[in-house]
Amino acid sequence: MRVEVRCFGGLTEHVGGSRVEVDLRDDATVADLRAVLAAAHPSIASLLPRVKVAVDLEVARDDRRLAGAREIALLPPVAGGSGGTPRVVTGLQMPPFDVDGTVARVSSPDAGATAVFLGTVRDHASDLDDVVGLDYSAYAEMAERVLAQIAAELLDEHPAVRGVALVHAIGDLEVGDHTVLIVCTSAHRAEAFDACSDALERVKDRVPVWKREITRGGDHRWVGLEPADRSGS
Repeated sequence: MRVEVRCFGGLTEHVGGSRVEVDLRDDATVADLRAVLAAAHPSIASLLPRVKVAVDLEVARDDRRLAGAREIALLPPVAGGSGGTPRVVTGLQMPPFDVDGTVARVSSPDAGATAVFLGTVRDHASDLDDVVGLDYSAYAEMAERVLAQIAAELLDEHPAVRGVALVHAIGDLEVGDHTVLIVCTSAHRAEAFDACSDALERVKDRVPVWKREITRGGDHRWVGLEPADRSGS
């Protein structure tokens, strides 16, 4: 079935208007609607956990079925709440990253601390010398969605955080190129450091990005696919 969804406040800027149409299964629920909207509009994926869905003028639970609904609306947090909406930047990019620009995008007047992790390509691995570059490939659509999901989780689990940036490199990289950029802002340093560390581990563990190491001699290997037992015993 095709449904029309009304959007309000800042959501209109992300979806390009006050109304959007989406295709859903006939037995779709509010949770299904959230998932479809997150896939169709990645820029709001990290915001949706804080957005209420109204069905026929009443705020609905995620298990509410949408068949027969006369009006569906997305309701962002209302004005008057404390701190405003946290700022979020996520995505896959070719390096170099605009580090200063990204920090600026997730900074705010109420954030007095900024924790930044910037990964770079090094000239060796723990058991491999003469690395001259890396090749990052990704399941792009899924990676973008997972990055947005991680950002939403961080904001939920670290409520003091006011801004999050999760950027991962793709493509051919040389030694010194950026690989990962994580930025977390908050009023105080402890919350920013904790969220940044948490974010890095989740990005490394869950985002579908694969790394190929290339040596000066032209050899290469895919990280994570090395033989389980290098000794051959």
